[in-house]
Amino acid sequence: MARGIFNIVKKEVKEMVRDPRLLLGMIIVPLIMFPVMGVAMTASMETVEESVSTIHLGIINMDGGNQSINLTSFLATRIVFDEYYNYTEAWQEMNNSESTSDVFLFILPGFTEEIDNNRSALVILFTPMETYSITEGTPSETVQGYIWEFNQELVDDRFEAAYPGQDVQALENPVYFPSYSVINGEAYDIHPSVITSQMLAQSMMIPIVLMMLLIMGAQLAATSVAMEKEEKTLETLLTTPVPRSSILLGKITGVVAVSAIAIVAYAFGLGFYMNSMSSISDEVGVNLAELGLIPTTTGMIVLMVTLFLSLVAALSMAVLVASFTEDVRSAQALMGIIYAPIFLPAIILMFVDVSQLPGTMQALIYAIPFSYPVLAAKALYTNQFTMIYIGIIYQVIFTAVTIYAASWLFSSEKIFTVKFSLGKKKGGTGFPLIDMLRRK
Repeated sequence: MARGIFNIVKKEVKEMVRDPRLLLGMIIVPLIMFPVMGVAMTASMETVEESVSTIHLGIINMDGGNQSINLTSFLATRIVFDEYYNYTEAWQEMNNSESTSDVFLFILPGFTEEIDNNRSALVILFTPMETYSITEGTPSETVQGYIWEFNQELVDDRFEAAYPGQDVQALENPVYFPSYSVINGEAYDIHPSVITSQMLAQSMMIPIVLMMLLIMGAQLAATSVAMEKEEKTLETLLTTPVPRSSILLGKITGVVAVSAIAIVAYAFGLGFYMNSMSSISDEVGVNLAELGLIPTTTGMIVLMVTLFLSLVAALSMAVLVASFTEDVRSAQALMGIIYAPIFLPAIILMFVDVSQLPGTMQALIYAIPFSYPVLAAKALYTNQFTMIYIGIIYQVIFTAVTIYAASWLFSSEKIFTVKFSLGKKKGGTGFPLIDMLRRK
């Protein structure tokens, strides 16, 4: 019996290794996608930083007074490149796709007079949009920040003139409200939104790749069974002396063996991605590692276990579903039954924590065995694995029941007679009403 199972496993592994979809979808994708995403994120951040450090500012000074000169001098100390235009030249440059200026600053007439009389003066920023990328909007935001700094200096001057000898900062800010983040019982002088944005950037792509792994594995298992039925080789295989339950176990084991390679590829790719995102965190001034927000060895092991069990469950369900079809096309069409519970928790949990959902929705998420890899990915930073451990037990039970159902089907003669085809019937369209009208 053991030798029979081994032969089935070897046969399944050989067939799947020869399938280029396996190498592309389950091994190459996670092994390459995560590093590519990490490099892309790093490159995009570097591009944004470069766009901020090399701003080309076009200045149109229609005031000419002291305060406007003070503003342009203030900006000159912070912006690498600036160029002066008159009103007509500026509008021509803004409509010129080859213009070197990223942002145009119009200082309107009366700027100096308004400020000297303690009123609000007006300057306007114009940003020509062509590619609509983040790098086009960043220079404008940066210049606005510089103008805000100049604005703050003017406010300080007004307070000093109105309240000589008093603390200007205390006058400007009667209520001081710093926002600290408490992590693992320790307070950090970092706004919570800064941490959550970094965490979102790190964890957003993990559920997507998890979905791809599960879907590709399920497709392979379903295609294997459906192809055997379509080519009539399953009947021959089931007439061999090897027990049918062993044939099923061999098929699932073969796919699981190859899926284990995909999990290893996923782990290596994920590690590279995490390292890349950590370097980005350092560049924006938030070192998540110093805050203790890094995946632990225990967390990574739990993630891989839940992913492995989810793969086995998906493969077992795929084999069971494919047993009800006659050909590969029908099997792939029926795979939507499995895709829905894979996509649903990943999409929901990508942006919302499970504890924030209504009770019925939480129950639904916990009832889906494919939710636990996503939950484990989120728990990498919280280290709250209690529900994950319970979920692992649930996954084992769910998978055992699914394998038992598939084994029962394989052990009976129903495997030859059960059918649920979504394809056309011979001589028909698959739609009874249309076929009836055609016959008339």
